[in-house]
Amino acid sequence: MANLEPLLELMQDARERFSGAARAVPEPLWRIAGQPGAWSAAEVVAHVTMVETLMTGAAAKITRTPAQPVPLWKRLHLPVVSASWRMFRVKSPIPLDTLLLDDRELMLSRLAGQRQRTLAFLQAGRDTNYRDHRINHPVLGSLNYYEWFRTLAYHDVRHAKQLRELAKTRGAGRASGQ
Repeated sequence: MANLEPLLELMQDARERFSGAARAVPEPLWRIAGQPGAWSAAEVVAHVTMVETLMTGAAAKITRTPAQPVPLWKRLHLPVVSASWRMFRVKSPIPLDTLLLDDRELMLSRLAGQRQRTLAFLQAGRDTNYRDHRINHPVLGSLNYYEWFRTLAYHDVRHAKQLRELAKTRGAGRASGQ
């Protein structure tokens, strides 16, 4: 049994920061990328929604089966906090579902609904220890169940930074008439 409170608080704080950053992007610029090859704010929110949906689904699947033993050397991974770093670009292995693109409030409402489902899933497993259940992350390595959900929070932090950069860049360009 794990103490979920620190994880739940981290996830809540990260999501509040993310949602605040999304709302800081001016509505007329919601679907406009800041530069060629970059995502728009709408695409960032769609990506975060997709990752959380897939992650929660994967966690539900692995927790229905017994944990498989994993040698220590295969459990080594990068620190999960590195998911929040913007020092390097990482191309998502998940193709963006453009059907998720919509107006800001509808997209943020969908994202909030997914977070509620994620938190309900975590709460449902509160009395079970899932530390031995592992899922491979495409960049960080083999993470246990709880590390994966911490990674979701840091993923929010990473993309909140991206949205703030987008709002600042696009807001400055708009103010100067560009």
